[in-house]
Amino acid sequence: MALIRTVQEKNYDAIRFDGLTVWTPEEKSWWRRKQKKPKCFILNNVSGCIKNGEFAAVIGPSGAGKTTFLVALGGKCTLPSKGKVTVKGRNVTELQGVVEIVPQFEVFMNNLSVMEHLIFMIEMKLGSSKNPSNKFILHSLMTELKLYAHKETLIQSLSGGERRVLSIATSLLSNPEILICDEPTTGLDSYNATLVIEMLKKMSMAGKIVICSVHQPSSDLFKEFNTILLMAEGRLLFHGSHEDCNEVFASVNLHCPENYNPAEYYIKTVSNLNNYRYEEIMESFRDRSSRNDDPDRISNALTHIYKRRWLKQVYLLLWRSTITLKRSIRTHIFQLFITLMISSMVIGTCFAGVSGTTPRGTQDIQGLLWLLTSELSFILAYSTLNVFNTELALFKREVGMYDCSAYIVATFLCFIPRCVIWPLTLVILATTTVQLPNHLITVLKFIIALFFTGLSSVAFGLGMGAFFISTGLMDDVMASVDLPLLLTSGVFLRLTSMPTWLYPLKYLSHFYYGMDALSNIYWRQIDYIDCPSNSTDPCIKDGVSALIYMGYSKNYIVQDISGLFLVLSIWSTLAYYGLKREENKGYAY
Repeated sequence: MALIRTVQEKNYDAIRFDGLTVWTPEEKSWWRRKQKKPKCFILNNVSGCIKNGEFAAVIGPSGAGKTTFLVALGGKCTLPSKGKVTVKGRNVTELQGVVEIVPQFEVFMNNLSVMEHLIFMIEMKLGSSKNPSNKFILHSLMTELKLYAHKETLIQSLSGGERRVLSIATSLLSNPEILICDEPTTGLDSYNATLVIEMLKKMSMAGKIVICSVHQPSSDLFKEFNTILLMAEGRLLFHGSHEDCNEVFASVNLHCPENYNPAEYYIKTVSNLNNYRYEEIMESFRDRSSRNDDPDRISNALTHIYKRRWLKQVYLLLWRSTITLKRSIRTHIFQLFITLMISSMVIGTCFAGVSGTTPRGTQDIQGLLWLLTSELSFILAYSTLNVFNTELALFKREVGMYDCSAYIVATFLCFIPRCVIWPLTLVILATTTVQLPNHLITVLKFIIALFFTGLSSVAFGLGMGAFFISTGLMDDVMASVDLPLLLTSGVFLRLTSMPTWLYPLKYLSHFYYGMDALSNIYWRQIDYIDCPSNSTDPCIKDGVSALIYMGYSKNYIVQDISGLFLVLSIWSTLAYYGLKREENKGYAY
């Protein structure tokens, strides 16, 4: 059975919209409660019914409410609204897979190939791509939409028309009964626009409802649609065939000149009409539609989207991100070389020959430990800060496909290789020329300690990036949050002399736990510090005394590991609530 086929017997299952009204809420100043922005209606009491087999063009001047109307039909509108949209007698918001929206602007993970993208979508929406029925769906789509020629092509290399076809293919995976396209020909040349419209028309001939908003279509494209929905100022003025539309306009003494684009004429005409003329058109339309109304026949055959289990969602998201990571591996290697290897070699050169067995060496070693901790923490935190921001449009397009928590966990797991490779590179290169006791064992312990510090740094960056994602102030806010965390690390202020009000913040500082771990690893191996006899400064005799003087902990292993996981949990929770807030804003169109 082909995915797109001609219907032998037409039925009248329909999508109904009754009293659909959508508005933007008024905004008030929070301190004076003075109105800043008044309530504005986008859709005003729009009602009607679209039947199976309709290939409908939604036209109207800019600001008529076309996009909001389409999104409301798809059950994705997040603005305040009233009225209802039903499909086969059921509220559209209760259905999954029955209505699909093809947005005006595509958002993809560009480093995936066409085949990889479709496999990911099948896995998320329908279940295993190895299932025979899902294999058939994929094969049918790629054959009928002529995507096999591009199956290994990266999405970033596709043309505008090919990306639009891929977007349509993604929406058709669940075999929806209603396909809503927001300006499907935008940005396409006449040839590709014709191909897309012909493909959509073929779907409507298969019995699907296909609704497209079109902005000033050519006469040839406009004729392909079998029904018209004309909108102006948030109202539906007309819904019917080309002939009926022409007759309605003629009945109120509005005649389209010969050899003139009808779509352009309708849009231009309603842009210049007053409310009285609007009512004339709507009244004539109501008189005609009442004579041709057909009763709906409610069907129980509804499509359902397969909801993957949480662990499978994490796996699939991680699989997609890993492919992207592999394809940009050169960039990451270059970043590793520039930001880390050079810095490590500079640190190693500056601290060559340093030993903690002299009073001067004590300060030098603490400087080295601080540079190891801060360099790794800053690099990892700031490399993750904008991850969610760059993928926000994709995340909001995929709302409902997977859980927000699964997305955060998968993103976090992608950074674990960096938490291994970067401490390894940093410590080995920076400490090569430094006199460390039990050098290899100490280096290994440093790497392990910085691995856990790196995990917390990643969580810190993700948490800040997600929580402040809608403000555009992530970098500025993060810099101000870094300051108190740095002050409680024990480097700039001795922990034993820290102000009482600042002291509790150290338990939220990954810098503190990292420095505490490295300091304990190093200084517990120093049994003797040589003090000059002519020195007037108080002399620290050994490594344990140095730890006590600086205020670091005694049971560092348990405290630092549990503390770093506490920091990781806090920032991950903040990331979850930040992204959940964006998810609750709804589908991005």
